[in-house]
Amino acid sequence: MGTIGQIEKIDWPLVIVSVVGLYRTGKSYLMNRLAESTKGFALGDTIESTTKGIWVWCKIHPEMPNTVLLLLDTEGLGDVDKGDPSHDNKIFTLATLLCNCLVYNMKGAFDQDAVNKLTFVTEMAKNIRYRGESSEDNKTLNLILPDFVLCLRDFSLKLSKGGKKITEDEYLEQSLAEKKGKEEKFNKPRECIRKYFPQRNALHFQCRGWGRA
Repeated sequence: MGTIGQIEKIDWPLVIVSVVGLYRTGKSYLMNRLAESTKGFALGDTIESTTKGIWVWCKIHPEMPNTVLLLLDTEGLGDVDKGDPSHDNKIFTLATLLCNCLVYNMKGAFDQDAVNKLTFVTEMAKNIRYRGESSEDNKTLNLILPDFVLCLRDFSLKLSKGGKKITEDEYLEQSLAEKKGKEEKFNKPRECIRKYFPQRNALHFQCRGWGRA
């Protein structure tokens, strides 16, 4: 029986979490931690990507009774050996449509380079037809898209701006705010994240000895 057939046999409600992000940034390790396990999704310690396509793991939800936690570990984006943006866009889109919560995993600060890499969000709308429309201007997509969580790994900066402490969520919102005087190419990824994912949060942490996948 294939993966879809096994999932169809589950009678309890599902909570589905997908993790996406650049390859070799510790996505599989993070999903193993969400599953409260030290093993499950394969890890690697070389420059070669370990996860191919989308891997699925079902577990009884650790906090919600009579509920199944379905974890989706995805192939890393931006693999230099693969070099196929179209394939990356399809992986990102499928993982997004399948889940209740989309975790975007990345290393370091949420800087301009990180925003540029989220062009997958801009391109995603072109792969989805909803209510007869398939374009990045489809304002109803947020009705079917999941919550968005930005996971900042190995984040060492102080969350402070203008001499005042800010929260992780405030850091995310300030990073996504439209920058006046900037060209459309600069602001478009920010606009798409705000538009498609109205429910969004951020968290940061440091961790040593990660497996990378």
